[in-house]
Amino acid sequence: MNVKLLTSLISLFLIVPLLYLVYSVVGLNFENFTYLWNNLLLGYSFNTLYLIFLTVFFSLILGIVPAWFISTRNFRGKSFFDVVLFLPLAIPSYIIAFTYSDILSYTGPIQSIFRNNYPELYKYVNLDYLQIELLGFLMALVLYPYLYTACRISFSLLGSNYINIAKNLGMSQFQTFFKIIIPISRVSIFSGLFLIIMEVLNEYGAVKYFGVNTFTSGIFRSWYSMQDINTASILAVCLLTIVSLFFILERYTSSKYRYNYKSNDSVSGNYTTNKFSALYIYIICLFPFLLGFFIPVIYIINNVFKTINIIDFRELLTLSFNSFFLAAISSIVIVFLAILFQFIKKISKSKIVFFFSEIVSLTYALPGAVIALSLILLLAFISKITGISIVFGSLIILIYAYVMRYMAVGISPLRSSFEKHPESFDDTGKNLGMNNFTLFKKIHLPINKTSIYIAFILCFVDIIKELPITLILRPFNFDTLAVKTYEYAIEEMIAKSSIYSLIIILLGAVLLIFLRRIINKSLDVS
Repeated sequence: MNVKLLTSLISLFLIVPLLYLVYSVVGLNFENFTYLWNNLLLGYSFNTLYLIFLTVFFSLILGIVPAWFISTRNFRGKSFFDVVLFLPLAIPSYIIAFTYSDILSYTGPIQSIFRNNYPELYKYVNLDYLQIELLGFLMALVLYPYLYTACRISFSLLGSNYINIAKNLGMSQFQTFFKIIIPISRVSIFSGLFLIIMEVLNEYGAVKYFGVNTFTSGIFRSWYSMQDINTASILAVCLLTIVSLFFILERYTSSKYRYNYKSNDSVSGNYTTNKFSALYIYIICLFPFLLGFFIPVIYIINNVFKTINIIDFRELLTLSFNSFFLAAISSIVIVFLAILFQFIKKISKSKIVFFFSEIVSLTYALPGAVIALSLILLLAFISKITGISIVFGSLIILIYAYVMRYMAVGISPLRSSFEKHPESFDDTGKNLGMNNFTLFKKIHLPINKTSIYIAFILCFVDIIKELPITLILRPFNFDTLAVKTYEYAIEEMIAKSSIYSLIIILLGAVLLIFLRRIINKSLDVS
Protein backbone atom coordinates (compact mmCIF):
# COMPACT_ATOMS: atom_id res chain seq x y z
CA MET A 1 0.00 0.00 0.00
CA ASN A 2 1.18 3.54 -0.77
CA VAL A 3 2.74 5.05 2.37
CA LYS A 4 0.97 8.38 1.86
CA LEU A 5 -2.37 6.62 1.59
CA LEU A 6 -1.63 4.59 4.72
CA THR A 7 -0.79 7.72 6.71
CA SER A 8 -3.91 9.48 5.45
CA LEU A 9 -6.14 6.55 6.41
CA ILE A 10 -4.67 6.34 9.93
CA SER A 11 -5.08 10.09 10.39
CA LEU A 12 -8.69 10.03 9.21
CA PHE A 13 -9.34 7.08 11.50
CA LEU A 14 -8.16 9.21 14.44
CA ILE A 15 -9.98 12.44 13.58
CA VAL A 16 -13.22 11.27 11.94
CA PRO A 17 -15.15 11.35 15.28
CA LEU A 18 -14.30 15.05 15.61
CA LEU A 19 -15.39 15.73 12.05
CA TYR A 20 -18.70 14.03 12.77
CA LEU A 21 -19.12 16.05 15.98
CA VAL A 22 -18.88 19.29 13.99
CA TYR A 23 -21.21 17.88 11.33
CA SER A 24 -23.81 16.87 13.93
CA VAL A 25 -23.92 20.38 15.39
CA VAL A 26 -24.49 22.03 12.01
CA GLY A 27 -27.88 20.36 11.71
CA LEU A 28 -29.13 21.39 15.16
CA ASN A 29 -31.88 23.91 15.75
CA PHE A 30 -30.56 27.45 16.27
CA GLU A 31 -32.76 27.76 19.36
CA ASN A 32 -30.31 25.51 21.21
CA PHE A 33 -27.49 27.99 20.64
CA THR A 34 -29.73 30.92 21.65
CA TYR A 35 -30.55 29.19 24.92
CA LEU A 36 -26.87 28.47 25.53
CA TRP A 37 -25.85 32.05 24.78
CA ASN A 38 -28.47 33.56 27.07
CA ASN A 39 -28.02 31.19 30.00
CA LEU A 40 -24.75 29.25 30.02
CA LEU A 41 -22.15 30.18 27.43
CA LEU A 42 -20.96 33.48 28.90
CA GLY A 43 -20.59 31.99 32.37
CA TYR A 44 -18.76 28.92 31.10
CA SER A 45 -16.49 31.08 28.94
CA PHE A 46 -15.61 33.48 31.77
CA ASN A 47 -14.89 30.71 34.29
CA THR A 48 -12.82 28.74 31.77
CA LEU A 49 -10.72 31.73 30.72
CA TYR A 50 -10.35 32.97 34.31
CA LEU A 51 -9.17 29.54 35.46
CA ILE A 52 -6.68 29.45 32.57
CA PHE A 53 -5.41 32.91 33.54
CA LEU A 54 -4.96 31.96 37.20
CA THR A 55 -3.21 28.68 36.43
CA VAL A 56 -0.91 30.29 33.86
CA PHE A 57 -0.08 33.18 36.20
CA PHE A 58 0.91 30.93 39.11
CA SER A 59 2.71 28.49 36.78
CA LEU A 60 4.88 31.29 35.41
CA ILE A 61 6.02 32.14 38.95
CA LEU A 62 6.52 28.53 40.05
CA GLY A 63 8.15 27.30 36.84
CA ILE A 64 10.41 29.93 35.31
CA VAL A 65 12.32 31.30 38.30
CA PRO A 66 13.47 27.92 39.73
CA ALA A 67 14.47 26.81 36.22
CA TRP A 68 16.63 29.93 35.85
CA PHE A 69 18.38 29.48 39.20
CA ILE A 70 19.08 25.79 38.66
CA SER A 71 20.36 26.40 35.12
CA THR A 72 22.72 29.29 35.93
CA ARG A 73 24.00 28.60 39.43
CA ASN A 74 25.96 25.88 41.15
CA PHE A 75 24.83 25.25 44.71
CA ARG A 76 24.51 22.35 47.12
CA GLY A 77 21.37 20.34 46.41
CA LYS A 78 21.06 21.46 42.78
CA SER A 79 20.71 17.90 41.44
CA PHE A 80 18.12 17.09 44.11
CA PHE A 81 15.96 20.09 43.23
CA ASP A 82 16.30 19.41 39.51
CA VAL A 83 14.61 16.04 40.05
CA VAL A 84 12.01 16.85 42.73
CA LEU A 85 10.71 19.96 40.94
CA PHE A 86 9.59 17.58 38.21
CA LEU A 87 7.67 15.27 40.58
CA PRO A 88 4.41 17.25 41.05
CA LEU A 89 3.56 16.21 37.49
CA ALA A 90 2.90 12.73 38.91
CA ILE A 91 -0.10 14.07 40.85
CA PRO A 92 -3.29 14.55 38.80
CA SER A 93 -5.07 17.87 39.25
CA TYR A 94 -8.14 16.19 40.72
CA ILE A 95 -6.08 14.41 43.40
CA ILE A 96 -4.35 17.58 44.61
CA ALA A 97 -7.73 19.35 44.62
CA PHE A 98 -9.30 16.59 46.74
CA THR A 99 -6.30 16.47 49.08
CA TYR A 100 -6.01 20.19 49.81
CA SER A 101 -9.77 20.59 50.17
CA ASP A 102 -9.57 17.95 52.90
CA ILE A 103 -6.53 19.60 54.52
CA LEU A 104 -8.29 22.98 54.58
CA SER A 105 -11.75 21.67 55.52
CA TYR A 106 -13.51 22.13 58.89
CA THR A 107 -12.30 18.72 60.09
CA GLY A 108 -8.87 19.11 58.48
CA PRO A 109 -5.62 19.60 60.41
CA ILE A 110 -5.26 23.36 59.85
CA GLN A 111 -8.72 24.41 61.06
CA SER A 112 -8.59 21.85 63.88
CA ILE A 113 -5.28 23.24 65.18
CA PHE A 114 -6.54 26.83 65.17
CA ARG A 115 -9.95 25.88 66.59
CA ASN A 116 -8.43 23.94 69.51
CA ASN A 117 -5.35 26.04 70.27
CA TYR A 118 -5.87 29.54 68.86
CA PRO A 119 -9.64 30.23 68.99
CA GLU A 120 -9.10 33.97 68.68
CA LEU A 121 -7.47 33.41 65.26
CA TYR A 122 -9.84 30.70 64.10
CA LYS A 123 -12.17 33.09 62.29
CA TYR A 124 -9.34 33.95 59.90
CA VAL A 125 -8.94 30.35 58.70
CA ASN A 126 -12.59 29.32 58.88
CA LEU A 127 -13.27 30.20 55.25
CA ASP A 128 -14.89 28.71 52.18
CA TYR A 129 -11.84 27.40 50.35
CA LEU A 130 -13.67 25.87 47.38
CA GLN A 131 -13.07 28.95 45.23
CA ILE A 132 -11.79 29.24 41.68
CA GLU A 133 -8.75 31.25 42.83
CA LEU A 134 -7.53 28.42 45.06
CA LEU A 135 -8.29 25.91 42.30
CA GLY A 136 -6.11 27.87 39.88
CA PHE A 137 -3.24 27.85 42.37
CA LEU A 138 -3.62 24.13 43.11
CA MET A 139 -3.67 23.25 39.42
CA ALA A 140 -0.54 25.36 38.91
CA LEU A 141 1.20 23.36 41.66
CA VAL A 142 0.96 20.17 39.59
CA LEU A 143 1.11 21.65 36.08
CA TYR A 144 4.07 24.04 36.41
CA PRO A 145 6.56 21.19 35.65
CA TYR A 146 5.53 21.47 31.98
CA LEU A 147 6.84 25.03 31.99
CA TYR A 148 9.77 24.25 34.31
CA THR A 149 11.02 21.46 32.03
CA ALA A 150 10.70 23.54 28.85
CA CYS A 151 12.53 26.49 30.44
CA ARG A 152 15.14 24.29 32.12
CA ILE A 153 16.17 22.79 28.79
CA SER A 154 16.01 26.14 26.99
CA PHE A 155 18.08 28.00 29.62
CA SER A 156 20.69 25.24 29.75
CA LEU A 157 21.17 25.22 25.98
CA LEU A 158 21.44 29.00 25.58
CA GLY A 159 25.17 29.07 26.13
CA SER A 160 27.05 31.72 28.09
CA ASN A 161 27.51 34.28 25.28
CA TYR A 162 24.25 36.11 25.94
CA ILE A 163 25.01 36.42 29.66
CA ASN A 164 28.61 37.53 29.06
CA ILE A 165 27.47 40.22 26.61
CA ALA A 166 24.90 41.44 29.13
CA LYS A 167 27.60 41.64 31.82
CA ASN A 168 29.86 43.64 29.49
CA LEU A 169 26.97 46.05 28.87
CA GLY A 170 26.64 46.56 32.62
CA MET A 171 23.26 44.88 32.89
CA SER A 172 22.20 43.48 36.25
CA GLN A 173 21.05 39.89 36.71
CA PHE A 174 17.46 41.13 36.85
CA GLN A 175 17.81 43.10 33.60
CA THR A 176 19.57 40.20 31.86
CA PHE A 177 16.81 37.82 32.83
CA PHE A 178 13.86 39.97 31.75
CA LYS A 179 15.36 41.81 28.77
CA ILE A 180 17.40 39.02 27.17
CA ILE A 181 16.70 35.54 28.51
CA ILE A 182 12.89 35.72 28.62
CA PRO A 183 12.53 37.09 25.04
CA ILE A 184 14.99 34.50 23.72
CA SER A 185 13.15 31.69 25.48
CA ARG A 186 9.63 32.76 24.47
CA VAL A 187 9.14 29.71 22.21
CA SER A 188 9.87 27.31 25.05
CA ILE A 189 7.72 29.33 27.44
CA PHE A 190 4.78 29.37 25.02
CA SER A 191 5.09 25.63 24.38
CA GLY A 192 5.05 24.93 28.12
CA LEU A 193 2.11 27.25 28.68
CA PHE A 194 0.23 25.65 25.80
CA LEU A 195 0.44 22.25 27.51
CA ILE A 196 -0.73 23.80 30.78
CA ILE A 197 -3.71 25.47 29.09
CA MET A 198 -4.70 22.21 27.41
CA GLU A 199 -4.59 20.39 30.75
CA VAL A 200 -6.78 23.07 32.34
CA LEU A 201 -9.33 22.74 29.54
CA ASN A 202 -9.32 18.96 29.95
CA GLU A 203 -9.78 18.95 33.73
CA TYR A 204 -13.08 17.64 35.06
CA GLY A 205 -12.61 16.07 38.50
CA ALA A 206 -11.15 19.17 40.18
CA VAL A 207 -13.60 21.68 38.68
CA LYS A 208 -16.53 19.40 39.48
CA TYR A 209 -15.43 19.08 43.12
CA PHE A 210 -14.88 22.84 43.48
CA GLY A 211 -18.20 23.62 41.80
CA VAL A 212 -16.62 25.71 39.03
CA ASN A 213 -18.70 25.70 35.84
CA THR A 214 -16.31 25.36 32.90
CA PHE A 215 -16.90 24.02 29.40
CA THR A 216 -15.83 20.51 30.39
CA SER A 217 -18.06 20.37 33.47
CA GLY A 218 -20.86 21.87 31.34
CA ILE A 219 -20.54 19.04 28.83
CA PHE A 220 -20.89 16.46 31.59
CA ARG A 221 -23.76 18.34 33.20
CA SER A 222 -25.70 18.68 29.94
CA TRP A 223 -25.05 15.09 29.00
CA TYR A 224 -25.62 13.26 32.27
CA SER A 225 -27.78 15.52 34.44
CA MET A 226 -29.96 17.14 31.78
CA GLN A 227 -29.88 14.27 29.25
CA ASP A 228 -29.39 16.92 26.55
CA ILE A 229 -26.96 15.59 23.97
CA ASN A 230 -27.53 18.59 21.67
CA THR A 231 -26.42 21.13 24.28
CA ALA A 232 -23.43 18.96 25.15
CA SER A 233 -22.49 18.79 21.46
CA ILE A 234 -22.66 22.57 21.03
CA LEU A 235 -20.50 23.10 24.13
CA ALA A 236 -18.03 20.53 22.81
CA VAL A 237 -17.74 22.34 19.47
CA CYS A 238 -17.29 25.69 21.27
CA LEU A 239 -14.48 24.14 23.29
CA LEU A 240 -13.04 22.59 20.12
CA THR A 241 -12.96 26.07 18.56
CA ILE A 242 -11.16 27.59 21.57
CA VAL A 243 -8.62 24.77 21.60
CA SER A 244 -8.00 25.11 17.86
CA LEU A 245 -7.28 28.82 18.27
CA PHE A 246 -4.75 28.12 21.04
CA PHE A 247 -3.21 25.39 18.87
CA ILE A 248 -2.84 27.71 15.87
CA LEU A 249 -1.35 30.43 18.10
CA GLU A 250 1.19 27.99 19.56
CA ARG A 251 2.20 26.72 16.11
CA TYR A 252 2.49 30.29 14.79
CA THR A 253 4.67 31.34 17.72
CA SER A 254 6.92 28.30 17.34
CA SER A 255 7.40 28.88 13.61
CA LYS A 256 7.95 32.64 13.85
CA TYR A 257 10.78 32.68 16.38
CA ARG A 258 13.98 30.72 15.94
CA TYR A 259 17.16 31.05 18.02
CA ASN A 260 20.55 29.39 17.87
CA TYR A 261 21.51 27.26 20.84
CA LYS A 262 25.05 26.28 21.83
CA SER A 263 24.63 23.07 23.75
CA ASN A 264 28.40 22.64 24.19
CA ASP A 265 28.73 25.98 25.97
CA SER A 266 27.33 25.55 29.48
CA VAL A 267 25.43 28.39 31.12
CA SER A 268 25.80 26.78 34.55
CA GLY A 269 27.85 28.72 37.08
CA ASN A 270 27.62 32.07 35.28
CA TYR A 271 26.45 33.71 38.50
CA THR A 272 28.08 33.26 41.89
CA THR A 273 26.05 32.06 44.85
CA ASN A 274 26.71 33.53 48.31
CA LYS A 275 25.00 32.55 51.55
CA PHE A 276 22.19 35.07 51.15
CA SER A 277 21.42 34.18 47.53
CA ALA A 278 21.62 30.48 48.39
CA LEU A 279 18.97 31.02 51.08
CA TYR A 280 16.39 32.57 48.77
CA ILE A 281 17.20 30.03 46.04
CA TYR A 282 16.42 27.24 48.51
CA ILE A 283 13.16 28.94 49.49
CA ILE A 284 12.10 29.48 45.88
CA CYS A 285 12.93 25.89 44.90
CA LEU A 286 11.47 24.29 48.04
CA PHE A 287 8.15 26.13 47.86
CA PRO A 288 6.68 24.40 44.75
CA PHE A 289 8.09 21.00 45.77
CA LEU A 290 6.71 21.15 49.32
CA LEU A 291 3.25 22.36 48.32
CA GLY A 292 3.02 20.50 45.03
CA PHE A 293 4.33 17.09 46.09
CA PHE A 294 5.72 16.57 49.59
CA ILE A 295 2.80 17.84 51.73
CA PRO A 296 -0.01 16.20 49.70
CA VAL A 297 1.88 12.89 49.49
CA ILE A 298 2.58 12.85 53.25
CA TYR A 299 -1.08 13.65 53.93
CA ILE A 300 -2.23 10.89 51.57
CA ILE A 301 0.15 8.37 53.21
CA ASN A 302 -1.21 9.35 56.62
CA ASN A 303 -4.76 8.72 55.36
CA VAL A 304 -3.69 5.34 54.01
CA PHE A 305 -2.44 4.27 57.45
CA LYS A 306 -5.69 5.50 59.03
CA THR A 307 -7.82 3.42 56.65
CA ILE A 308 -5.53 0.41 56.16
CA ASN A 309 -7.92 -1.89 58.04
CA ILE A 310 -10.77 -1.27 55.61
CA ILE A 311 -8.78 -1.44 52.36
CA ASP A 312 -10.03 -4.13 49.98
CA PHE A 313 -6.68 -5.36 48.66
CA ARG A 314 -8.30 -7.68 46.13
CA GLU A 315 -10.16 -4.74 44.60
CA LEU A 316 -6.98 -2.66 44.80
CA LEU A 317 -5.05 -5.31 42.86
CA THR A 318 -7.81 -5.51 40.23
CA LEU A 319 -7.94 -1.74 39.76
CA SER A 320 -4.15 -1.53 39.56
CA PHE A 321 -4.10 -4.24 36.90
CA ASN A 322 -6.89 -2.53 34.93
CA SER A 323 -5.06 0.80 34.98
CA PHE A 324 -1.70 -0.74 34.13
CA PHE A 325 -3.17 -2.87 31.33
CA LEU A 326 -5.00 0.03 29.68
CA ALA A 327 -2.01 2.37 29.96
CA ALA A 328 0.45 -0.23 28.65
CA ILE A 329 -1.63 -1.39 25.67
CA SER A 330 -2.65 2.14 24.69
CA SER A 331 0.94 3.42 24.99
CA ILE A 332 2.26 0.58 22.83
CA VAL A 333 -0.33 1.33 20.12
CA ILE A 334 0.41 5.06 20.29
CA VAL A 335 4.19 4.61 20.07
CA PHE A 336 3.84 2.15 17.18
CA LEU A 337 1.65 4.55 15.19
CA ALA A 338 3.86 7.52 16.10
CA ILE A 339 6.98 5.72 14.83
CA LEU A 340 5.14 4.78 11.65
CA PHE A 341 4.04 8.40 11.15
CA GLN A 342 7.48 9.87 11.62
CA PHE A 343 9.28 7.27 9.53
CA ILE A 344 6.87 7.74 6.61
CA LYS A 345 7.18 11.51 7.00
CA LYS A 346 10.98 11.17 6.95
CA ILE A 347 11.27 9.01 3.83
CA SER A 348 8.41 10.53 1.82
CA LYS A 349 8.91 14.25 2.56
CA SER A 350 5.28 14.69 1.59
CA LYS A 351 3.25 17.80 2.40
CA ILE A 352 0.17 15.59 2.76
CA VAL A 353 1.87 13.52 5.47
CA PHE A 354 3.03 16.72 7.21
CA PHE A 355 -0.52 18.13 7.09
CA PHE A 356 -2.06 15.01 8.61
CA SER A 357 0.68 14.90 11.24
CA GLU A 358 -0.31 18.41 12.35
CA ILE A 359 -4.01 17.51 12.37
CA VAL A 360 -3.35 14.46 14.54
CA SER A 361 -1.30 16.64 16.92
CA LEU A 362 -4.44 18.72 17.50
CA THR A 363 -6.14 15.78 19.24
CA TYR A 364 -3.94 16.20 22.35
CA ALA A 365 -5.26 19.71 22.71
CA LEU A 366 -8.81 18.37 22.91
CA PRO A 367 -10.37 17.64 26.30
CA GLY A 368 -11.24 14.02 26.98
CA ALA A 369 -14.94 14.87 27.28
CA VAL A 370 -14.97 16.22 23.70
CA ILE A 371 -13.23 13.13 22.34
CA ALA A 372 -15.55 10.78 24.23
CA LEU A 373 -18.67 12.64 23.10
CA SER A 374 -17.56 12.74 19.46
CA LEU A 375 -16.79 9.03 19.56
CA ILE A 376 -20.18 8.10 21.02
CA LEU A 377 -22.04 10.26 18.47
CA LEU A 378 -20.12 8.66 15.60
CA LEU A 379 -20.67 5.11 16.85
CA ALA A 380 -24.38 5.81 17.37
CA PHE A 381 -24.60 7.08 13.79
CA ILE A 382 -22.78 4.02 12.41
CA SER A 383 -25.02 1.74 14.46
CA LYS A 384 -28.10 3.52 13.10
CA ILE A 385 -27.22 3.30 9.40
CA THR A 386 -25.82 -0.25 9.53
CA GLY A 387 -28.28 -1.76 11.97
CA ILE A 388 -25.36 -3.27 13.87
CA SER A 389 -25.52 -2.82 17.63
CA ILE A 390 -22.25 -1.33 18.89
CA VAL A 391 -21.43 -1.66 22.57
CA PHE A 392 -20.12 1.75 23.66
CA GLY A 393 -18.57 0.56 26.91
CA SER A 394 -15.83 -1.70 25.57
CA LEU A 395 -12.08 -1.77 26.08
CA ILE A 396 -11.41 -1.42 22.35
CA ILE A 397 -13.38 1.84 22.17
CA LEU A 398 -11.71 3.09 25.36
CA ILE A 399 -8.25 2.35 23.95
CA TYR A 400 -9.27 4.01 20.68
CA ALA A 401 -10.17 7.16 22.63
CA TYR A 402 -6.85 7.06 24.50
CA VAL A 403 -4.98 6.77 21.21
CA MET A 404 -6.89 9.77 19.83
CA ARG A 405 -6.21 11.85 22.93
CA TYR A 406 -2.53 11.06 23.43
CA MET A 407 -1.26 10.41 19.91
CA ALA A 408 0.44 13.81 19.86
CA VAL A 409 2.22 12.98 23.14
CA GLY A 410 3.84 10.01 21.43
CA ILE A 411 4.61 11.92 18.25
CA SER A 412 6.31 14.91 19.92
CA PRO A 413 9.57 13.31 21.20
CA LEU A 414 9.83 11.09 18.12
CA ARG A 415 9.40 14.07 15.81
CA SER A 416 12.24 15.91 17.54
CA SER A 417 14.47 12.84 17.34
CA PHE A 418 13.76 12.07 13.68
CA GLU A 419 14.35 15.69 12.65
CA LYS A 420 17.80 15.73 14.29
CA HIS A 421 19.22 12.99 12.08
CA PRO A 422 20.74 14.07 8.74
CA GLU A 423 19.44 12.87 5.37
CA SER A 424 22.83 11.23 4.74
CA PHE A 425 21.80 8.35 7.02
CA ASP A 426 18.96 7.43 4.67
CA ASP A 427 21.01 8.06 1.54
CA THR A 428 23.81 5.80 2.76
CA GLY A 429 21.35 3.04 3.62
CA LYS A 430 19.70 3.23 0.21
CA ASN A 431 23.09 3.17 -1.53
CA LEU A 432 23.79 -0.06 0.37
CA GLY A 433 20.65 -1.57 -1.11
CA MET A 434 18.41 -1.31 1.95
CA ASN A 435 14.66 -1.26 1.45
CA ASN A 436 12.42 0.85 3.68
CA PHE A 437 11.85 -1.92 6.23
CA THR A 438 15.58 -2.65 6.55
CA LEU A 439 16.31 1.07 6.71
CA PHE A 440 13.91 1.38 9.62
CA LYS A 441 15.15 -1.74 11.41
CA LYS A 442 18.89 -1.14 11.01
CA ILE A 443 19.10 2.66 11.26
CA HIS A 444 16.04 4.52 12.52
CA LEU A 445 14.96 2.12 15.26
CA PRO A 446 18.37 2.01 17.03
CA ILE A 447 19.12 5.74 16.84
CA ASN A 448 15.61 6.70 18.01
CA LYS A 449 15.49 4.22 20.88
CA THR A 450 15.76 6.91 23.57
CA SER A 451 12.89 8.95 22.13
CA ILE A 452 10.78 5.77 21.95
CA TYR A 453 11.30 5.23 25.69
CA ILE A 454 10.40 8.87 26.37
CA ALA A 455 7.24 8.65 24.25
CA PHE A 456 6.11 5.46 25.99
CA ILE A 457 6.67 6.84 29.51
CA LEU A 458 4.88 10.11 28.75
CA CYS A 459 1.86 8.30 27.31
CA PHE A 460 1.79 5.76 30.15
CA VAL A 461 1.85 8.42 32.90
CA ASP A 462 -0.83 10.52 31.19
CA ILE A 463 -3.17 7.57 30.62
CA ILE A 464 -2.78 6.32 34.21
CA LYS A 465 -4.04 9.75 35.36
CA GLU A 466 -6.79 10.12 32.72
CA LEU A 467 -10.27 10.62 34.16
CA PRO A 468 -12.90 12.12 31.78
CA ILE A 469 -12.48 9.60 28.94
CA THR A 470 -12.42 6.67 31.36
CA LEU A 471 -15.50 7.91 33.23
CA ILE A 472 -17.52 8.13 30.02
CA LEU A 473 -16.34 5.17 27.96
CA ARG A 474 -15.31 2.49 30.47
CA PRO A 475 -17.14 -0.85 30.27
CA PHE A 476 -19.84 -1.60 32.84
CA ASN A 477 -18.38 -2.62 36.20
CA PHE A 478 -14.86 -1.83 34.96
CA ASP A 479 -12.99 0.73 37.06
CA THR A 480 -9.49 2.13 37.20
CA LEU A 481 -7.49 3.75 39.98
CA ALA A 482 -8.41 7.21 38.68
CA VAL A 483 -12.15 6.44 38.50
CA LYS A 484 -12.24 4.90 41.99
CA THR A 485 -10.33 7.87 43.42
CA TYR A 486 -12.88 10.25 41.89
CA GLU A 487 -15.91 8.22 43.00
CA TYR A 488 -14.81 8.09 46.64
CA ALA A 489 -13.72 11.74 46.72
CA ILE A 490 -16.92 13.05 45.17
CA GLU A 491 -18.82 11.20 47.93
CA GLU A 492 -16.64 12.97 50.54
CA MET A 493 -14.73 9.77 51.37
CA ILE A 494 -11.35 11.31 50.62
CA ALA A 495 -9.47 9.24 53.21
CA LYS A 496 -10.79 6.05 51.63
CA SER A 497 -9.65 7.22 48.19
CA SER A 498 -6.08 7.83 49.40
CA ILE A 499 -4.69 4.36 48.68
CA TYR A 500 -5.73 4.63 45.03
CA SER A 501 -4.30 8.14 44.80
CA LEU A 502 -1.04 6.97 46.35
CA ILE A 503 -0.51 4.20 43.79
CA ILE A 504 -1.13 6.61 40.90
CA ILE A 505 1.34 9.11 42.37
CA LEU A 506 4.09 6.61 43.23
CA LEU A 507 3.91 4.91 39.84
CA GLY A 508 4.00 8.26 38.08
CA ALA A 509 6.84 9.56 40.27
CA VAL A 510 9.07 6.53 39.60
CA LEU A 511 8.52 6.78 35.85
CA LEU A 512 9.07 10.55 35.86
CA ILE A 513 12.39 10.20 37.73
CA PHE A 514 13.48 7.64 35.15
CA LEU A 515 12.28 9.95 32.37
CA ARG A 516 14.15 12.88 33.87
CA ARG A 517 17.41 10.93 33.84
CA ILE A 518 16.88 9.98 30.21
CA ILE A 519 16.20 13.60 29.19
CA ASN A 520 19.19 14.98 31.11
CA LYS A 521 21.48 12.33 29.64
CA SER A 522 20.27 12.69 26.05
CA LEU A 523 20.37 16.52 26.09
CA ASP A 524 23.35 16.90 28.45
CA VAL A 525 21.42 19.39 30.57
CA SER A 526 23.74 20.74 33.27
